[in-house]
Amino acid sequence: MPSVDFDFYSLDSATQSHILQTTPALYPPGGQESNFDNPPNGTATAAVLLVIFLSLITVSISARVYVRFFCIKERALADYLLILGYAIIIVSFSLTLQVSQRPGFFVHQYNVRLGDFIWLLKNIFIVKQLNSVAICLIKVAILLDWIRIFAPTGRCFVYWASHALIWANIVFFVALLVVYNIVCTPYARNWDIMLKGNCSRTNIHDTNLAISIFTIASDFLILAIPQRAIWSLHMSTKRKFSVSAIFAIGILACALALVRSIEMMLQSSWTDITYAYSVGVICGAAELTCGILTISVPSLPKALSSIRFREFASWLSLSTKKHRWFRSQMANTRVPTALARPSHRLTWHEMEARGNSPASVATANHQLFPFDSNQTLLHEDVDIERGIHRST
Repeated sequence: MPSVDFDFYSLDSATQSHILQTTPALYPPGGQESNFDNPPNGTATAAVLLVIFLSLITVSISARVYVRFFCIKERALADYLLILGYAIIIVSFSLTLQVSQRPGFFVHQYNVRLGDFIWLLKNIFIVKQLNSVAICLIKVAILLDWIRIFAPTGRCFVYWASHALIWANIVFFVALLVVYNIVCTPYARNWDIMLKGNCSRTNIHDTNLAISIFTIASDFLILAIPQRAIWSLHMSTKRKFSVSAIFAIGILACALALVRSIEMMLQSSWTDITYAYSVGVICGAAELTCGILTISVPSLPKALSSIRFREFASWLSLSTKKHRWFRSQMANTRVPTALARPSHRLTWHEMEARGNSPASVATANHQLFPFDSNQTLLHEDVDIERGIHRST
């Protein structure tokens, strides 16, 4: 980002506000004017895609947690890392969706106010660090799952390759966070282009190139590790294809990582940052979603099979029939006149005036306890948890 030639913050607040609200973040091409109020955009499409991605992540993570914590009750470090990663993704997506309010997605930079552009740069600065942490946690969780599944006891190829990739990812992403936070002086220069300073401590092109190479290489290696173990198992070829297909969703994650890497390389030379950012947001969100699905999809069949839809429907139907039977029985039962419910609730003074006759006692009890605790309303029992009907 270029440096300003004057001290913007030495101006009075009214002048600062006027500049930020009336100046475009990029001069428009020849013959065009900036459109701040209703610029061409793809905000609605991008917002819908982000909501879909977040829904897929939520459903898959919920299925994984439900199976691991409540069905088989075998919790592992990978599960806790996924939960932490999911919490970070929620924050990241929340901040990203705020862009739909201002300046919007797929909006050219010359249609964005300078003040909104500075806000967007700060949003990008925070989100890219949150996504880096989330991606690291997801990759480590996947690799720990590979060790749990394919190398539970022996220290074989899967064990050593997974551990090597775990530590490589941790070191790389920690170094990346350090680079993100030391590149500009002063620190606020990372997003505030009106602040005098520079961002020359690192080369953006070289940084993006390193991120792209490492991301693509690690994604393909993570995908390849379980394939060797799967194809070495003693099972039919058809069964091997079936098991291998479960992890094939990682291929899409690799493809998206490749697209996002190309976009990052182009973005380092593009001047229209707001439009390029929108492309990166969609690709990055899709990559995160595929990473979550890679580790969570195997839990979906178990989660669905544990939900007893048929038994629940049977229990619900049985409960409705019992309720109707009870109402018909009550309607056909004649209540003695002495015990009939009065047209209004008797006060304690009225009860006392009637004395302690059996009728008054019965009336008081009926008002306080409409159903006798000793009365059996249903002659058959229902196991609510399993939906099994049992005769007594």
